[in-house]
Parts: sequence; structure tokens; C-alpha cells
Amino acid sequence: MAGAPIVPVPDRDSAPYWTALAEGRLDLQHCSDCGRWTWPARPICSGCQGEQLAWDPVAGTGEVHSWVVTHQVYAPGLAALVPYTTVLVRIDEQDDILIPGLLVSDMEVHQGLRVRAAPERLTDAVGQLNWETEVKR
Repeated sequence: MAGAPIVPVPDRDSAPYWTALAEGRLDLQHCSDCGRWTWPARPICSGCQGEQLAWDPVAGTGEVHSWVVTHQVYAPGLAALVPYTTVLVRIDEQDDILIPGLLVSDMEVHQGLRVRAAPERLTDAVGQLNWETEVKR
């Protein structure tokens, strides 16, 4: 029997991230002082330690850096997904930012696989980040 879905609990720093996902966007903190992107959310820039951070949308594209395939049910809310693949994605805007999410694709995962963000609404204020394979056009 599947349990209730797992919904993240935003804190004061991460709430805009989760809300943007619920609205279908991938927003990250961007420093007005040095221009670096910061993730995960925090009150100061991870580059210059400045406090001038704004939430801006990113393209939501990148490459799979690492992954793990889960075959065991660790939480009732994930039972219907097993087996599922969690990927760590190096975003195109800044190569030292790696963002985790669920890979929603039937393609075989490999390092360098091109993906794009596919946010999913869980509640009005919280979304989750899924990644799907990028279609070349």
C-alpha cells in the first residue's frame, strides 16, 4: 500500500525555490555583487559572502554528473516509484552547482546525459524537481 506523497518543508531561505518549482520554474539565488549562482539556498553568497542575493530563473538544462538507482522502498510515499533514479545535475549556468532530482525518462542514464528541468507541483507552495532527457531540435 502506497503512503502519502513526501512533500518538502521549506524554510525561510529555501521557500522561494520550492514555490518556483510549484509554478513550473527552476529559480536559483544569483548574487548581484559577484554574479555567481548559489545553491542550496542560504542567506549569503557562496562566492563572495555578500548579501545581495536575488531569485532568478535559470535555463533548467544541464548534464547528469552522478546518479543512484533505488530498488528498495525506504518511505511509503515512494513505493509506487520503485525502482527510481535520482540524478545529480551540473547546470549549464555554473559548472560547480549540482542539483539533485528524480529522472523521469526511460533512457538509460549515463554521465553527460543532457537533461532539462521538469518541475512538478505538489501543493500551491511546494514543487519538486524532476529531470527529463533533453530533446535535441
